[in-house]
Order: sequence, then structure tokens, then C-alpha cells
Amino acid sequence: MLKTTKKTMVGILAASLMLTLPVSQVFASVGKPANAQYSAVQLKATPTKEMTYYKAGDSTIPKDIVWVTEKTDLTFLPNAVTDDVTSVVKDADGVFWIGTENGLQRVDFKETDARDIVQYLAGPQYLYGGDDHITGLASDGEGGIWARTATGVTRIAMPKKTLYKKSTVYEKLITPVNDRLGMVTGTNFTFTETNPAITSVNYSSPTGVFTGHPSSSDNDGLWTAMYALGEIFRYSTLKGEYGTNASPDQKAEITAAKSAALRATKAVLLLDYVSGRGNGYPARSYMLTSEAGAQTKTGDDYGYQPEENGFWFHHVVGPDAVNPNGIIPSLRRDEAPIGYSIVRVTRDSMTKKGSTLFPSGGTDVMNYNGIALSPAAIDGLNETRPIGQKLGEDIKTNIGKANKPIYQVLPVITTSTNNNLNFEDKTTSSANRPLFQLTAPVYEQIPTFFNDLLPNIIVDGHIDMNQIVYKADTSSDEIAGHSALFFAAYKYLCDEPADVETNELKRLIAQASNRLTNLILEDDHYYIEDATGKSTQWSRWLAQYFNDSVSLMKGNSLWSFNVGVDEEGEDALSYGYEDGPLNALGVMGLLKTAMYVTAADYPENQQKFSLAYDLAFDGGYSTEAPFVNGKGYIDLANEYIERRLVRQATNAYGTNGNKLVTEEAPGYAVLSKDIDWKKKLQIDTNINATLHQDWTQYINYSDEELGWFPVFQLIMLEKDPQRLQQIVSAFDQWYSNEVREENPFYTFLYQLAHPTYTNVDLNSAVRFLYRMPQYRITFKSQYNRQDVLYIEPGDRDKHSQTNYVLTPDERLIIKNNNNPFKTIEGEYSVNPNFNYKVQDELESATVFTLPYWMGRYFGIIEEVK
Repeated sequence: MLKTTKKTMVGILAASLMLTLPVSQVFASVGKPANAQYSAVQLKATPTKEMTYYKAGDSTIPKDIVWVTEKTDLTFLPNAVTDDVTSVVKDADGVFWIGTENGLQRVDFKETDARDIVQYLAGPQYLYGGDDHITGLASDGEGGIWARTATGVTRIAMPKKTLYKKSTVYEKLITPVNDRLGMVTGTNFTFTETNPAITSVNYSSPTGVFTGHPSSSDNDGLWTAMYALGEIFRYSTLKGEYGTNASPDQKAEITAAKSAALRATKAVLLLDYVSGRGNGYPARSYMLTSEAGAQTKTGDDYGYQPEENGFWFHHVVGPDAVNPNGIIPSLRRDEAPIGYSIVRVTRDSMTKKGSTLFPSGGTDVMNYNGIALSPAAIDGLNETRPIGQKLGEDIKTNIGKANKPIYQVLPVITTSTNNNLNFEDKTTSSANRPLFQLTAPVYEQIPTFFNDLLPNIIVDGHIDMNQIVYKADTSSDEIAGHSALFFAAYKYLCDEPADVETNELKRLIAQASNRLTNLILEDDHYYIEDATGKSTQWSRWLAQYFNDSVSLMKGNSLWSFNVGVDEEGEDALSYGYEDGPLNALGVMGLLKTAMYVTAADYPENQQKFSLAYDLAFDGGYSTEAPFVNGKGYIDLANEYIERRLVRQATNAYGTNGNKLVTEEAPGYAVLSKDIDWKKKLQIDTNINATLHQDWTQYINYSDEELGWFPVFQLIMLEKDPQRLQQIVSAFDQWYSNEVREENPFYTFLYQLAHPTYTNVDLNSAVRFLYRMPQYRITFKSQYNRQDVLYIEPGDRDKHSQTNYVLTPDERLIIKNNNNPFKTIEGEYSVNPNFNYKVQDELESATVFTLPYWMGRYFGIIEEVK
């Protein structure tokens, strides 16, 4: 049965109660900026919800519970608004627990933050099986509640815990659940209660065991870099706070933090070496050939790989490895390869043609956002291909139409796809090999420094590369995470001159950063080149990608209305137009970090990196040919809001039949057509947001998350006051939306960017940490409540949004790259057999641990000792 739409009776209860608690001894901050004028928020222990789930009929449900099935304790609301109330308990602390037909509320008028007075508890996270119809309540006598429904019983305990104590719970889950070969991300899991006498499920049970089942994630390096950053700040904070007189337990804690930081940092750094190309190319992820995702239908490199889509290569290394192809010119080196990597047969490798990039046109493959081969790569491979098997002539894929073909050479072309409209061919095998299967040369073994990450596949002292499958087509997402981690690890983790391991880590960070930066700057192309001989889909920072046709658009009168079209009224925005501000900061952060981490080992490249970085502050960016890559990028970075408004208004213009969206002609006059009456939401978000100049409805929350990394690097490294102000000004535009998210990930960085500000809302950011669930399981959440207004979906979302951000324990568990205002209504129904022991995903707690430890390190928050 689907959830009822009946609204709950408790509205917004407002009370302005601000109480400053007395503070005992606190830790001294370690890295607080010398000019900082902010005061640290003094942390305290707060109630933390811990659930125990009992299925209906469970014999271990306590027999002495006295269930309350009336609402006589509800004295502060009139009967007229309590029709759906089924049970009310006022406990010994004066807290009201109100059971309804649509969930449970906790009302505590003594809460120091008025926003916490009313708390909503519904859905399978709080009520067994997602049955929100309360049939009885009982106080547990310890500040918590027993809640009964027809489906089961849940005890919601409320023990007080410090944020530090919560952090230890998160840390304990990483190794058994979220760690895959050192990489850390969300994963499905099983929970096993080893005590046979316990039939309920309590994730905090001392005899409970979590087991994760992690698999490759699209941005393994990014998620792991975020975790590693938190662990680095954990290590630096504890080392600085405990000092030279640390107790044995404190020393053990420091060692554990360092070990975790090292493992995760090495896992990310390995991605810069796992391809074996020797040029700094960073892989997106990797798997062992023994993992399920790496299996092909036929057990070899010629069969279809069904589990993992994308652009995957398998290593074939050793004296007997014979590359079936030549080597494209840009991957050729003086030394002979030690083997090759062959692309796997996946949907993407056969079909990913991509969208066109530049309004100025052209059908050349370099104008496509896909993974087809460049002309130079095709010519290079054709040098060794016989007559009748020439790429682009005899072997090619039609990405156009049957009557208007456009041919490209994709990484895999089969007999079925050759010269035909591209489609997914799953019939390949060793007996039916593709006509063409791209390869890349392997020039070097993976350094032995990484052997401890893969101890089970060491052969002759090295990682057996033949057991590695890695993912290419790396995005700028990965680069942002890698670069920020390189800076933080180099500065904070590699802090002991006598430590052999961190010294080697420091050397490899310098080498990887040097290679990566040179790869991007090579031939001034400002992109990461893949084995296709062209840029990956998303790792490009070239000026034309951001600004193609900008000068043309500015000559059109519609530009004054933020509409970017050509003379014919057609959309003239380049594919990367709206990404320009983010990627401008991204390449600036990369260059600044490269200068910092390579100064000692690669002094010969300092001038090159410095000139490229300085160019970002050298006048305005170019808007027409000849485009100058990197020039004036700080100006581009400061157009974040402007470019969002232009992209949004241009979309609305196209949707509205190439007519301007105005108050007089808004573009949705036929309400019966354009309003979803069930959800009471305006459907066309671009039109409505354009009408109200509300650029926040065109937010890409992944971009917000990615913007954090270069800003962090730049405000830490830039010493020139004028340049720093320009960087901070760019970040301020992003923060004008982020501030309403109340996320410490952004708030603490904003405070660091403005160390003299004393009015940053740190308390809301700390409240985010207080209200973070102890187990970040992606339970479906319930949004059927009266204390919010529901607004239309954002441009990238299908569901309505709340008009203000709900606390993390009352909404979906998400990473920082998701919209925290988005709702999903009606996504669950009552399930009396809900399986709490097997769940789809337990997210890593990076969204907590990174800002928590970073905040402590920089003296933004202080934990009571």
C-alpha cells in the first residue's frame, strides 16, 4: 500500500532560545590562520538516534512495555488540529513524542536551537518496514521511545554523544564496509548479528558485524581523495593536539590516523600509475580480473563485458605480449613497451560518439564529446595496418543517419557495426573478434611502493599488471580530487623527514603531479589526452571549449536578456560554456599545486608552470580565434552566476519557441497543460526560474562539490593579496547558494577564505554534524510534512524541492554532489518483511569526517577534552 498523503498536524514551532554552555578544558587549535578573528564553536555531546528494529511478533520484544494509545498528554495544541494523532507520550524530561498516522514527531521546547524543537521521524529508518501509522508509544525511560506499528516495533534510543565519538563509529565502518583495494566509497552491505539470542537488528550492537560488498565506482579517486583529506586532517589534528607528551593510547590513535590517511592517499596516487603509460595519465578506477565487474561473457578480452560500462582496458604485459596494433604518435616513446592494454568490449567503447562541442561547427572528431579516435591517431595506426583494413576507410562506424552518414572510428568496431549505424554488439568472442580493438602501450611497471595495496597479486616482486583492468576516459572530477590531495598529503602528511614511507610518497606525488601537469600543458592543448589521441570527454580546459561563439552571441540584441543565440536565433553556447568558471578554477588550482609539490624535484618546470598560472591573471579571456588557453581565466572564474543565468535563459528561450520569457509572456499560459496538478508544481523549471532570475534552480551540485577543491588549494597557497581576493570573490558566488545548504564542507572553507569574518553561520554547520545519522544507510525518506513549502524541481531533478534544507537525519542520505533540497515522495511502501540485514548502500561518512577534522585543525570548532 502506498504512503498516505494525509498531512501531519504539527506545524512550525518557533522559539528563540540561545544558550551558551559552560566549557571545560578544550584542545588548542593546530592550524588556525594567524590573522583569524573568528571564534571556534565549542562542541558538546548531543542526543544521537540509535534504532533497534523488531519485526511484528518477535518474541524478544519486551513484554512489560505499557503502550500508550491515547493523546491526552498533547496539551499545547487544540483538538481541531490533532485528527491524525494516535498516541502521545510526555517523558520524564518533558519531551513530547507524538505518534500519528503519518509518522512520529519529537517535540522538545528546551532545545537550544529553535529549529530542533520539532523533529520528524518516519520511513524505514525510524519505523519498522516504513510503516508510518503509529499504533502505540512508550517511553524507554532513558530519553528515547518505543514506537509500535502493525508491521513491527522500533526502539529509538537517544544517547548523548560527542562528534568525536560519532567519528570513531564512522571510522570503524571503513575497513569492513567501504574499503575496496584502498579506495573508499558507498556500497551495499550485510549485517550479521552473531549472538543467536538477538533476533532484532541494532546496528550499534557490540556483537553485530558489518560486511561490505564494494565494487568499482565511476569516480573512485574523487571519493577516496575526500576520505583521505579528512584522514590527513585527523592525523595532523591529533598529532598537534596531543603533542610530544602523548599517552600510549593517544600515540596509537595518531598512528591509526596516519595509517588510514596513507592507505587512502596511496590508493588515489596508484590511479596515476596503474595505466603504465608513464605520462601521468590518471585512471578513473581499476579492478582486478577476479572481480565480477571485470568478467567478460567469454572469459577473455574479446567477449562482451556486461557488468561495467565505460572505457576499460586490460593489461597484457610480459615478454610474450604482442600488440596487435601500432602505437598512436602521441603515445610513442624512445624505449620499447613492456606490453600493451587492450580495450574491453563494452557499450561505451562501441557507441559513445558524444555531443558536438563547438557552435562554430565542423564534423571532425575533435568536435565531438565522445571517445572516437583523432585523425592523427587513425593515421598513426594505419601505418602498420594492411590494405583493406585501414581505419576510417575500410573499418569505421556511422554515427549519423542511414541517408546522411557521419563516420568515426570508435575504440571497438565489429563486423556488425562496421560501416553501419552504431549499436551494442554483444556477440563477440575469440572466434568472432572485433575488426578493430584499440590498444595502448605499457612502458612501466607499477612502482613497488603500491605493493601493499594488492598483496595477493604480487609476482616477482611487482604487482601483476596482467590481473589489472583499468577505466580510462577520466573526468575533471578525478583531477580536482587528485590535485587537492597531492597538496594536502605533501604538506600535512609527509611531515617527518626520517619516515621512509612518507618520503617515498612525497617523491611519487611530485612525480605524478609533474607528469599530469605536463600532460595537460603539452602542445598547449589544455586537456588530458587518452589512448584515442584526443581529450577525454570531461578533462578539458581549453578556451574555445568555454567561449566558442561568445563574441558572436554578444553581437545579438538578445544578449541583453541573457540569451545566447546566433543571428538565426539558434542556441550558440558552446558545450563547456557553463563549465568555464569551475574549470578555470580547476586548472588554476592544479597549476598552483604543481608549483608547490614539484619545486624541489623538478625545478626545471617551475617557470613553465608559473607562466601558465600567471596567465590566468593576465587580462581578459579570449572569445574568438585565435583562442589563448589559460589567459584571463580568473575573469572567467568570476562569471559563475552570470553564465548560469545565460544558460538558463537560453534554454527557456528555446523551450518557449524562440521567444523571450517575460512577465507579459511567461511561456506557460496554458496552466492545465504546464502544471502538474497532482504535485502542484510548475513543470518547466527553466522558464519559471528565468522569469524570476533564480539561478539557484540551475545548480549542478556536482559542480559545487568540485569547486571546493581548487578553492581550497588556492586560498591555502596564493600569497598575493590582490590575486587572493579575486579567487575569494569567485568562491563567494558559489557560496551564495551553498550558504543555504548549511553544510560544513562549504561553510568551513568559506570561513577560511574569510578568516577575519566573525559573522559566518558556523552554528548551522555544526548542527549539520550533530544531526548526521550514525549509520549513513540510504533508507528511503518521507517528505510528507507541513513544516516546509514544496517548490518545483530544479533543472536537473525530477522531484519537488523543499524551500529550506532539512537536517541530514530527516532526508535522503546523499553525497555532497546531490541536491539536498530534492524530495522523493511515494518512493517506499509498507514492507512487513523489510530486510534490515541486507541494504543497498551504506555511504562512507566523508561528508562528516572531512569537515569535522578540517574544522578542528583550523580552529573553527573545538571538542571538549
